[in-house]
Amino acid sequence: MITILGRSPVHLRLLALVAAAAANDAEVLIQGPSGVGKELYARRIHEQSPRAPHPFIPVNCGALPSDLFENELFGHVGGAFTGARTRNRGLVAEAEGGTLFLDEVDALPLANQVKLLRLIQQKEYRPLGDSKLHRSNVRIVAATNADLLTETQAGNFRFDLFFRLRVLPIEVPPLRERPEDIPPLLEHFLEHYAAEYGQAPVSFTAEALERLLTYSWPGNVREVENCARFLLCTRPGRRVEVEHLPLLSEVMPSSAARLEAQRQSRESFQAAKRRVVEAFEKAWVEESLTEHEGNIAAAARASGKHRRAFFELMRRHGLKARSR
Repeated sequence: MITILGRSPVHLRLLALVAAAAANDAEVLIQGPSGVGKELYARRIHEQSPRAPHPFIPVNCGALPSDLFENELFGHVGGAFTGARTRNRGLVAEAEGGTLFLDEVDALPLANQVKLLRLIQQKEYRPLGDSKLHRSNVRIVAATNADLLTETQAGNFRFDLFFRLRVLPIEVPPLRERPEDIPPLLEHFLEHYAAEYGQAPVSFTAEALERLLTYSWPGNVREVENCARFLLCTRPGRRVEVEHLPLLSEVMPSSAARLEAQRQSRESFQAAKRRVVEAFEKAWVEESLTEHEGNIAAAARASGKHRRAFFELMRRHGLKARSR
């Protein structure tokens, strides 16, 4: 079983979300900065789910060439293109019954986002050169360190795919927002690499330990791991002073600056929430009008809204009914 270390209230809430996600089969979107261990959370979801006996297949979308997307995911039949002498099952077939983990999903070009959307919506795909559709039974877990909402507003990510993936959102905050998790992580990595490298453990002065606990760790868990490896390579069996720590230079913010940053963060959250609601309302109304060929009364009834309230939503978002 994958172990994710931590003891902060945030960490405990994350584990509860992971357990809830594992108990269901809906799509999961894990968001957080680089180095927080998003793949670990994805693997934990898989291992705690009924799909655990089946494969967990990770796909780095950022390293996947655009023109190879279909071939890598959906495979091909023999003779599909020059050089395709034998059949290639593809990663979706490899993950059958299990979990397909799409890391850096924001890196997918729009054309490939459409193909992924069909896989999620219809649970089917077509290998290159094949004349028939194949059914798929995979659970999709995606991850990104980008703000996908901002990417949708910039036209870089499909709005419909964003909400298809974001059924069960899990936000993994940076390590600086959960400092209680630093000690168990550091202790784990020091013990692990002391054993792996065959080195004596290190110890810390009070000043060095305080610096480790107050440092912002911009590289998150990955930086903690690298710090432990560095110290065991350079100070095995010795005491570590502040000057021995391989930490980046940073300006420690004042209490007033931290409060201001928190205030701005809350405002940003509210603004982001408004943007999500507004974007959802507009997309919902547009889709309802399209489905009912511009008939406002019919679209309003199907949406469970009074005609006047539905019309007000149209006015607010600058929408007009298309003529039938």
